[in-house]
Amino acid sequence: MTMDERRRTDDEIVTVSPRHLVTKRWGWLAAALILVVLAWLLTRAMLGGRDATWTRIRETGVWRVGMDPSFPPFEDLDPATQRPVGFDVDLAQAIATRWGVRAEIVGVGFDQLLDAVAAHRVDSAISAHPVIPHRAKDVAFSPPYFEAGVLLAVPAGSPITGPGDLTGKRVAAEWGSEGDAQARLLQRQSNSSLALVLRPSADAALAAVLAGEADAAVVDAVSLALFNRGGAGLVAVGEPLRRDPYVVVLPVDAPQLNGAINEALMALNADGTLAAIEAKWLSVTSN
Repeated sequence: MTMDERRRTDDEIVTVSPRHLVTKRWGWLAAALILVVLAWLLTRAMLGGRDATWTRIRETGVWRVGMDPSFPPFEDLDPATQRPVGFDVDLAQAIATRWGVRAEIVGVGFDQLLDAVAAHRVDSAISAHPVIPHRAKDVAFSPPYFEAGVLLAVPAGSPITGPGDLTGKRVAAEWGSEGDAQARLLQRQSNSSLALVLRPSADAALAAVLAGEADAAVVDAVSLALFNRGGAGLVAVGEPLRRDPYVVVLPVDAPQLNGAINEALMALNADGTLAAIEAKWLSVTSN
């Protein structure tokens, strides 16, 4: 299942996008984490700290995490063991370790994850899931732990440092994708001086850059990361063109669990665990 296919499971999925420069990304992630923790403290005070979900997790020592293992490298089934592996699995285990409990991965279809959390069939969902504003009445969303949106990719050493340098350039994108939409927007902003190079996939768009058929490509950050794992060495430049942060999905009536998640994400960001998990499963070269 591709990123765009997962996004089409809900036509109101958030208006946000990529993961590029590590230092910039962790900066705004840290700020978001701090704001959410403050909001949680206020909510907890208002609710008196009552949270049956958190109480059960602490008493049983088991945190049930919903996940659709069909989106590598975030979550997949190991062919040899048929056990879930990936970025999100490692993240869930790292959080559970901080709490001194066990993360129990529960297989749930991607389009059913929010309902599973709302109905308390699982305690949380970690599955490369974006924020969906209109579902905020049913579930809560953590601060982002990963930025997966659309970015501009160029060869290392390119004079292109951002969208402002695309005048008269050729820009590749996957036809019909969000990258295509963003590339067309850039073309309109450049008064058509930018030439589009459309390809059937994100990989093909990135390959066009390597082959000299395009000067840059507009793709999602996960596609760039996976492409670069083959040693392509393309880099992300400028700010994300469209943000798409991945978050932990939580019950709305679990203030202590929400706070514990937010605190864990802050700690894992601060001690380098999040960066290490990213380095293990995804490697994006950036300027």
